[in-house]
Amino acid sequence: MATETLKSKTAKGVFWSSASNLLSQVVNMLFGLVLARILAPEDYGIVGLLTVFTGLATALQECGLSSALINKKDASQKDYDTVFWFTAGSSVVLYVILFFCTPLIADFYRIPELKPLGRIVFLGFVFSSLCIVPMVRLQKELQIKKQSLLLLLVTIISGICGVAMALCGLAYWGLALQSVGLFFFRMIFVWVAVRWKPTFSFDVHSFMAMWRYGVKILINRIVDTLSNNILIVFLGRYYSHAQVGYYNQAAKWSYLAYSVFCGVVTGMMQPVFVQASDTMERLQRVFRKMLRFMSMISFVCMFGLALIASEFITIAITDKWAQAVPLMQIICVGGGFIPLTWMCNTLILSRGKSGTVMWVSIAASCLQLLMVFLCHPFGIRVMTMAYVGVLLVTFLFMQYMVGRELRVNYFVLLADSLFFCVMAAVSMFISGWVASNVENLYGRLAVKILLAAMVYLFLLRITGVRIFIEMKDYMMQMLRAKLHRK
Repeated sequence: MATETLKSKTAKGVFWSSASNLLSQVVNMLFGLVLARILAPEDYGIVGLLTVFTGLATALQECGLSSALINKKDASQKDYDTVFWFTAGSSVVLYVILFFCTPLIADFYRIPELKPLGRIVFLGFVFSSLCIVPMVRLQKELQIKKQSLLLLLVTIISGICGVAMALCGLAYWGLALQSVGLFFFRMIFVWVAVRWKPTFSFDVHSFMAMWRYGVKILINRIVDTLSNNILIVFLGRYYSHAQVGYYNQAAKWSYLAYSVFCGVVTGMMQPVFVQASDTMERLQRVFRKMLRFMSMISFVCMFGLALIASEFITIAITDKWAQAVPLMQIICVGGGFIPLTWMCNTLILSRGKSGTVMWVSIAASCLQLLMVFLCHPFGIRVMTMAYVGVLLVTFLFMQYMVGRELRVNYFVLLADSLFFCVMAAVSMFISGWVASNVENLYGRLAVKILLAAMVYLFLLRITGVRIFIEMKDYMMQMLRAKLHRK
């Protein structure tokens, strides 16, 4: 009975998390299209240079305690209070430090505008810190529907604010205020929706117990942030603002796509893995099924976005962004592996082995830094290819670590994921080859999308992929139940 309950919660959680994340990213995309038409590449470049600092501050403000709290099955009110007051206090301290460091940041990039801009953008992680504990409660209780609807609502409101600012001629300030507004409105709505209030208590023993687990996650997140933004740092230092903007735009659309799947991983999989960890056989079954499901969706979507990148950029945000197309295609290919790597990390974390994730992240980031440093004289495209190459190596190694943890043959796990990678690649190759004969831009886009979807579904059907059949049956069951209620 417990298995069925977890299975039902997981299925509903995946459905709501996937649907809402998809809808949120569609909304983000629509606002992004409007802003990209209004703003210049230089505007995106200037705001993008602050990403590494906000990412580091976000990691430092909670020191991995949120993940430790999720992993703790018997978390008490004192545990929640301890994490809340620590994250709130640390975020204020970090903001003060960054407030006085903005002149140094502006001097490093030789852009005076970053001084006032940074002091506004950095407010975002202060607002974000006040949401951490309420969001953890939603995750632990698998209230994915409520969490997803809240995030969708704040995405819409912050997007409207950003576009309004840009239309008023505030240029890059529109992007900055959209980012800050997202965290501010999320803070407001989460506290309205979650029935939990902190008390004035702080338990040192609770903090130290969670710190021992969370400090490794903290190091991992710091390293990941540096790794994910290392290209921005090099571009900001050695290339023009416009080139930074092209990369930022390419990375943005790729991120909007793969973050849908990463949102599912971060939103619900760690508590699911924790609940399924009573027996190794059960955990193996749950992980492999989720890995196949994520692989089936992630590869086709990310490879598909790479396929239509040229048409999408030209139609959606005009050919002034044409230089972003090859970068977007490269990042999208790598983006197909990112949710699967996150999933492997989440499984290892759920087993209490945050140190493993930390050391893998450090090694991957050192390799990332070395490759980018060696490749930066050869241009942005070569740097991006090196970056994606390290992502692939990291994915392969994390699958090996998961295989050891679950006592599953490495090549079995590899087959679970790479089968869908091959199917997606074949589908994109066929549809791209056929569509190359279509002259009309809109016609070529339509042919690529329709043919890629048809070929992929056909391949899944003739190969009898079990997860595809189960997903189709589940969707039909939900539809019949809804029609029956009406």
